Amino acid sequence: MTQWTAKADPTKEFFIDMITRDIGLDECIFDLLDNSIDGAYRNRHDNGRLDGFHAEINVYADSFTIHDNCGGMKLSDATDYAFHFGRRADAPKDSDRSIGLYGIGMKRAVFKIGKKIVIQSSTESHPEEAFSTTIEVDEWAASKEWDFTLEQLAQPDFIGTKIDITDLKEGVGSEFGDELFIKELRTNIGRYYSFFIEDGFEIKVNGVTVKQHIFGVRSSEEIEPYVDSYVDKETGVNVRIVSGLAGVPPDDASDPDVVSRNTSNWGWFVVCNNRVVLAGDKTDKTVWGDGTFPSWHPQYNGFMGIVFFESDKPGELPWTTTKRQIDETVPVYRRAVVGMRDATRTYLNYTNTRKASLEQAKSVEGKADYVSVKTATPSTAKSMKLPIYAPKPKVKMANILYVKPLDQVEKVAEALGNRSLSYKDVGIKTFEYFYENEVGE
Repeated sequence: MTQWTAKADPTKEFFIDMITRDIGLDECIFDLLDNSIDGAYRNRHDNGRLDGFHAEINVYADSFTIHDNCGGMKLSDATDYAFHFGRRADAPKDSDRSIGLYGIGMKRAVFKIGKKIVIQSSTESHPEEAFSTTIEVDEWAASKEWDFTLEQLAQPDFIGTKIDITDLKEGVGSEFGDELFIKELRTNIGRYYSFFIEDGFEIKVNGVTVKQHIFGVRSSEEIEPYVDSYVDKETGVNVRIVSGLAGVPPDDASDPDVVSRNTSNWGWFVVCNNRVVLAGDKTDKTVWGDGTFPSWHPQYNGFMGIVFFESDKPGELPWTTTKRQIDETVPVYRRAVVGMRDATRTYLNYTNTRKASLEQAKSVEGKADYVSVKTATPSTAKSMKLPIYAPKPKVKMANILYVKPLDQVEKVAEALGNRSLSYKDVGIKTFEYFYENEVGE
């Protein structure tokens, strides 16, 4: 029988285009930052903290850099593993609780950002093995060779890794030059890397130190968070679930000005090896509207739940390659969702009953202190503890809607003593005035 061979060789264009297609620029930066943090963990202090380690990120319209002091890459790792497309089976074990996993992060990130890439690295133990490589992406893509040439870096004046990228790809420079992008980048780094910053790791963006987003819940004699910790029997993954009152629920869940405040702080957060993967989720990726649980409603603002997954085997954790989403099909995650539902129900009931004694509820909430989700301890009942208020009898309500000239409404607001009153409040107050004076009750 005649046989032929069909070529199945991959093309460089495929790698450059496909592995970068579904990742955002901020996620590329996070991938590079993940590598820095893994390096810091490999060299962390005996007490487990990361004090003294840092990464400095500079994002401009014509260039991008990330420089760290996190130990650098050994030459053997660089030549055999770091530039490989995908994680080789014989790759050495990374740091405990690593957040690097798939072996594509650095390559995907730098190819997404620009066309001229310079990577330098130096270690304290083997300064003679310090290296530098320059990747001209267009030239590399046109050649038949897949390897990258590493050159010895004589007398390095740093310990760590430096990545400098110029000749930015189309569209990247305009986004990097946008101050809103920089502002959101700092905010997101503070949120997604909160627990590393808490451990002492310092991150700067364009010279400005990133502030940690504090994850905390309220605690007092009358208010206590839900806290549960266990080891997943099938995988050995450590799971910790914390939920509670993190903010104040809205007095009026129908007021858009109220319910739109701090919305990114509420909902469920998923954390893998201290890296926040999913932030402020209000969808069926966690518990909301999953068929057995109600959909998210603005009434639930003020609720925060956070589930931690930790393992020395990062492949067991429910994250995707971008580490900005979760894989909902992973069994360890599906088992955790059961506990997450239990950790949420008490709060939903509370938001319904607190309306009956609103002022009393707000007073109790205001007296509660914030405690870190890392140090929160379970209540004696091992469930979320919140005040219980008897619900008020339901009163049938009617919605009144009418349209009047703006100048007349503003004059009425001024007559009511506050020209900046919302149109809704003008309507309520004029109705109350008429009811009091004409109906007399």
